Amino acid sequence: MVTAYHLIVSLLLILLQTTLLAVLGSVHLYDLLVPFVVHLGVHRNPREVLPVLIFAGLAMDGVSGGVFGVHLSAYLWLYVGVRWAIQFLHVGNVILLPLLVTLGVTFKSVVVAFSAVVLASAPWPVESVFSVVSVQILWGAATGPFLMIGFIRGERVVDRASRSFFVDNDSLGNS
Repeated sequence: MVTAYHLIVSLLLILLQTTLLAVLGSVHLYDLLVPFVVHLGVHRNPREVLPVLIFAGLAMDGVSGGVFGVHLSAYLWLYVGVRWAIQFLHVGNVILLPLLVTLGVTFKSVVVAFSAVVLASAPWPVESVFSVVSVQILWGAATGPFLMIGFIRGERVVDRASRSFFVDNDSLGNS
């Protein structure tokens, strides 16, 4: 049930980012799936997360119009990096999650910008790439922790609902 929740959240984030935020003209907003991938890296094991990351990466690659595979590989590497980092860092630290989100947004923005610069037909001025990436990092640092709190709370609600559903079904079957 939690995997279904993760798939639904990733789909909603993709829809929000590619429809509503694109219409509003938020070109410099970061990828909203990055805090979600960081959340999954901190709180979930690879067996639960791999289908969600593959789905989200392929969906973002399909709707982004960019180089196919960039989002998928960035999400997978970001997840691996977060799993590696939490071996050395205390997960309950208040500063850790915003720091991981900021580093994740930095990584994802640099990867996407690098792929766009490398494949562009004309050279891009470094100033424009730097300004876009820096604004995305600032947005990620400011809003990413709030998204993480929402993901954690939503996951707790789903966990409680699934536990009560299975407990109610067990009590009905044993009566």
